[in-house]
Amino acid sequence: MKRNIVHMSKAGILRTILVTVHGLGLLISALPLQAQGQKPFRFTVTPKSPSPIVVTTIPEASCIIHAKNATHPEQSLKLFADERGVLRFSAVTSAESEQLAELQIDCHGANQSATFPLQLHSSFSPTVDMPAPSSEAPKPSEAPYVRPALTQTEALQLAPSALAARGYPPRPDQEESPKGFSTWMRAVTQPATYIPSKLVNHPERTHVRQRISDGIERSNNWSGYELRSPAGSYVGVQGMWTVPTVTAEVNTQTYSSFWVGLDGDIGTNDLVQAGTAQDITNIDVGFLNVNLTNYYAWTQFLPQQDTERGLSIPIAPGDEISCSVFMANLLFGVPFPSLSGAYAVFSLENVTKGQYSVAFTAKGNTTFVGSEAEWIMERPTVNGQTPDLANYGIAFMWNASALSPKTNSWVNYSAAPNEQILMYNGSDLLSLPNFLTSSEMYFLFVNNH
Repeated sequence: MKRNIVHMSKAGILRTILVTVHGLGLLISALPLQAQGQKPFRFTVTPKSPSPIVVTTIPEASCIIHAKNATHPEQSLKLFADERGVLRFSAVTSAESEQLAELQIDCHGANQSATFPLQLHSSFSPTVDMPAPSSEAPKPSEAPYVRPALTQTEALQLAPSALAARGYPPRPDQEESPKGFSTWMRAVTQPATYIPSKLVNHPERTHVRQRISDGIERSNNWSGYELRSPAGSYVGVQGMWTVPTVTAEVNTQTYSSFWVGLDGDIGTNDLVQAGTAQDITNIDVGFLNVNLTNYYAWTQFLPQQDTERGLSIPIAPGDEISCSVFMANLLFGVPFPSLSGAYAVFSLENVTKGQYSVAFTAKGNTTFVGSEAEWIMERPTVNGQTPDLANYGIAFMWNASALSPKTNSWVNYSAAPNEQILMYNGSDLLSLPNFLTSSEMYFLFVNNH
């Protein structure tokens, strides 16, 4: 996936970086970053428990976290800073220890590069010198828009067009998707903060299906369910899920993506998709074993956007996600589904955190077919290779449905002809999707590789 880093002026090299450490701003002097000796990020993390960490580096930078002086690419975690330079990741240490885990974060942006030392103390007792890490990013300078909570009566009675005009996600059918309706009610009856949809290019990753043609519905990188119908059958797709917690074997680097999408398989060149990524790298740092994890939201629109783009909305394991993808036209700034729509619209809401984001990508000359809808657990393509699958255990997806432009109604994944796709590596089964209800499915992790 291509990440196009925005070039900055030479003056940008001398910009001051604000590093947030446990809520305290430490101002680094304005020296060229290539020569600047960065003050270490120093945190105390709880042993055997995920510690979310947020630090500020270089805007829209590509960053690598690894053990200090380590040179093996597989012993690292790739991250991408947002437009403000914010990095989010988690660390899990194997045991309590007085020895510091010495790591470093190497970041490269347009005309800028810097190495940020990272020191982790694995202990149940944070100190003033090594506080618990902050899980909150610095607040944006502008006041955020907060979508107001609906009353229960408003939620039940507002027309779909009125909901869309006010920025609320589509209302699931209470009988067809009771769990989806319950999640939706929680989302719309609480205030939700809008996260600006600044997309950051991720040049290493893409999500094109790799087929295995042996008469069985198998794939080298996809697992899940796919509706297949004539062209023009689907204009939107939606799903809800809990972001799975991933684990890893010792000294491994593994990846997974959970998403909904349109097209991208037989007889189509377009692919419109959005979801969450769950990556994990396990490394030895001195006497400590450390799991580094990266959870984030992303979009992709093939063929003109041949790699994924990251959304700025924060994602963590256990968060409940509502996601929808449409082809649409805009009427007074409000998207309305249309097969001939000029935009792909990606809407992703973190129901747990009360935050949401909406992104638009112009269709341009791309021909949208609308013959397929998918609900997929994937091992994405990274740098042209298919990596090992992160151990996600068991994962659930509900309110899995596609929008028919002919009837302007939602069709559950099991209510139309669908294909069950199993992920294989050669003869080894990696990920197995299963039917749960007419609108719910679950996925079982079987093997990494």
